[in-house]
This record gives sequence, C-alpha cells and structure tokens, in this order.
Amino acid sequence: MRIILAIALFSVFSYEFPSCSKDVSEGEALAKQYCQSCHAFPEPALLPKNVWQYSTLPYMAVMLGVSKEIDQLQKPLSDYAIMRPKGQMIPDADWEKIKEYYLAKAPKELEIPAAAPLKENSAFSVEDLPVALPKGTIPNFTAVRIDVKKHQIIAGDQSNRVIWVLDALGNPIQKSENQNALTYIERWKDQYLYTFIGTTTQANPDVNGSVQVIGKGESKEILKGLNRPIELKATDLDGDGQEELISSEFGFMEGGMSVWEKQGSSWTKKVLNPQTGATHVDIRDFNGDGQLDIVALFAQGDERIMLYTNRGGLKFDETRLLRFPSIYGTSSFDMGDVDGDGDLDIVCTAGDNADFSTILKPYHGVYVYTNQGQMRFKLQAFYPQNGATKVMLADIDADGDLDMLSIALFPDVEKRPEEGLMYFMNLGKSFDQQTIPVTHLGRWSVMDIGDIEGDGDLDVVLGSHAVAKFPAGGFDPAWKNSKGILILRNKRK
Repeated sequence: MRIILAIALFSVFSYEFPSCSKDVSEGEALAKQYCQSCHAFPEPALLPKNVWQYSTLPYMAVMLGVSKEIDQLQKPLSDYAIMRPKGQMIPDADWEKIKEYYLAKAPKELEIPAAAPLKENSAFSVEDLPVALPKGTIPNFTAVRIDVKKHQIIAGDQSNRVIWVLDALGNPIQKSENQNALTYIERWKDQYLYTFIGTTTQANPDVNGSVQVIGKGESKEILKGLNRPIELKATDLDGDGQEELISSEFGFMEGGMSVWEKQGSSWTKKVLNPQTGATHVDIRDFNGDGQLDIVALFAQGDERIMLYTNRGGLKFDETRLLRFPSIYGTSSFDMGDVDGDGDLDIVCTAGDNADFSTILKPYHGVYVYTNQGQMRFKLQAFYPQNGATKVMLADIDADGDLDMLSIALFPDVEKRPEEGLMYFMNLGKSFDQQTIPVTHLGRWSVMDIGDIEGDGDLDVVLGSHAVAKFPAGGFDPAWKNSKGILILRNKRK
C-alpha cells in the first residue's frame, strides 16, 4: 500500500465537518495504523480542511480502493482511479473514522509566518540568452547541463521539442528539433547519455522513457521502455573496469531506482528499490571501504533519502537516512561538508506544489541536515522558500566553504517573488539567506553550476518553466518575452 498524499486533487464529495468537540481518537489511531505502515504519518495540521476534504482524502480513498468513494469521482480525480488496488484495503467504517479525524483536527487555513526581507546578492552578471524560437511557444526547460570540458551548455526545451547546444558565450551552435522531454544529460567518455522522460513530463501511465548515446555523429538508443526516468548516471560500481548505469524512474504506478549491467551488447536491469518517485542519486564511497555506494531520493508517497551500501558483486544493503511527511513535496538533495567537520552533510528541498493543492505551505524551503557520524543526520537549520525545487552546494565565493543556491518553481510571486533564486552564503554555523534578482525573467525549473568559460570561478545556468500553476499571484506578462535560459556569470574574476 502506497498512499500518495502529496498529490492533492479536486473532487465533488460533500461532507459536513464534524464538531471540533467530537471524540476522534479512534480515527487518529486508525490513521496512524494505516498511514504509518507505508510512510511518515501526516499530521492534520499540514493541510487546511478544504484541501483534505476535496483533494487529499479522496486521493487516499483511491489508493486504498474505497469503492463507495471512487464511484463518486469526477474529473480530474476520476482519471486517477486506474491506480486503485485490486481490492479494498480498509473497511468502510474505519475509512469514515479516519476522514472524521482529519476534518476535525485540520485548521481552516495554514499560517504562513512572515519571512525576513532578503538582501540582494550581486556576485553575478545576468545574461538572458537568445534561444527562443521566433514562432515558438513560451519555453519550458526540463534539463540544463554545463560541460566544463567543452565549455558548452546543453538544454532541453519540452514545449518546443528542441535541444540546444550553446557555446561559452551563450551562442547557439546546435539545435536538435522534434525531441522528447529531456530530463538529464550525463557526460559518458567522449559522448553523452541523454535521458528522456517521454513525450511529456506530466503525470501519465505511458512507459516510453529512454536513454540515448549522443556524440561523435552518433545517436543510438541503449535503453527504452523506462517509466518516466528523471536521471541516469554511469559509473563503475563493481570495480571491473566497465561502467554500470544507475537509473531513477519517477514512474506513475511503478518506478524505482535500478542498476544496469552491460552483458554483451545489451543491458540487464537490477532493481534496488521499486518505489515510485525516484529522482536523484549521489554516488561515492561513503564508508571508506574502497567501493562506491549510492544515496538516493524517493520523492513520492514514502518521501525519504536512502543509503545503498556496496557489498560487492552489485549487491547492496539498504538503510534509511531521512524520512519526511508524505505531503512535504520533497524535490531535491545534495551532499557536501557544509559545517567543515570533515564528513558529508545533506541539504534538501521541500516544495513540489504542482498538482491541485497549489497553496503556500510553511514547511516548504531548504533543510540542512548535519552528519553526526556514521551517516546519522540531524536537522541543523530550515530556511523558508515557497515552492523550493532544487538546491546545489558549491563554493561560489571561493572562500573555502560550501555555499548553497536554491531555485523555486512555485515561489510566492505576490509577496515574496525574490525567492525564485536564493543564494545562501556559508557563515560557518549558519547561512546568510539572500536573493539573486532574476524572478522577473522567468520561473526557474532546472539549474546547473560549473565553470563555463574556464576562468577558475563557478557560474550558474538556469532554465525557465513559466507556464506552471501558481500557489499565489499570477502569470507575469514579462515572462512572455523571456528567452528561457539565463547564464549567471561569476564576477569574482
């Protein structure tokens, strides 16, 4: 049973809110029994009553196969009825008590604390690149990558089905048209591995993701039939001199994180975890035994960060490092020594706010977890950022410690639009949260950091997705003129 509370969708259910004085302790116990069997328990206070009533509870009913609820569904929620299990997984009476508990205890609305004003960081000069098609739609970039060896940028625009290759100055040097939605670019020897999620990034049951080898005049598909893959990396996990592939398939009803081993001219898949929502892996020797291990993020349902310790022969032990409530919308993570004590810490974002629960959430932002030793992590700090989408660690100011950059695809465009791109200057025991003023140029969905020109400092490339929904405010007409890709050139040199 995998109850995906993170997706909140409208339904037509009518329900009278029970009195707050009503005893719902039995419903609370049942909620903890059923929900905690699959993921971290979601407290009622995490969403307002109307979202529980018209969105999250009906979706829970789908995942639990509650027939009397599913039979009443109307679009768009009825489209998700295909995800119901073969049989009902909870008695009707228990389900009604769970509903009563959430609707009795949930707040009318979420309290959003006032955030401190953000001072402006001026470390970068900003260049809006001329890559939009003359008669194309508003760009929707789903992947950007800096190739520091070739001093080039690769970027995939889903809306216009174009993959761009740009030089260090941002000038287009190659345009590939009629392409599926590109989600990741991996440099592989002297070529690239392009990961395509499929024809669209939207949630759908189609299993048409693929991986292609690109370069040296070659375009060859090496993996196909992937379930909405987000990322694919290549590295030698077993020390035999031949690289394996590590795929993260977000999926729809099925997904997972897997290792692919080359056998002859084909690749054999070994699933390490079949959970949907696999998005990103960090591959390093985490325990110092000379073998590469994997840390992976699963960002749907049971939102968690997992360690896969390499035991040789492509066998791994699985350990949970961090676990988050199922409605947080965990969206990214990165690893590095942020506190300077010699071990790897974890920074991550919560902020996926795509579906129909487009409300501001006070738990969206950047989380810093410091390593207490032996890969045990403790929350050190939380920095609010509505709709935080991706965080990356890098020594931006070249002072010897790791700073953070974080983008938000779903910022509060009405009251705090400057949180679209945030710079976190490392102060040792904390970060100074600042803004880089680029929100007026687009909504940033993808990001990469690297030395584009080869001048010794770190630059940033951003890709915009200006057509998504908003939790607050509206569409900025200025974004219609945005080219969709920004280069932020470090002014340190």
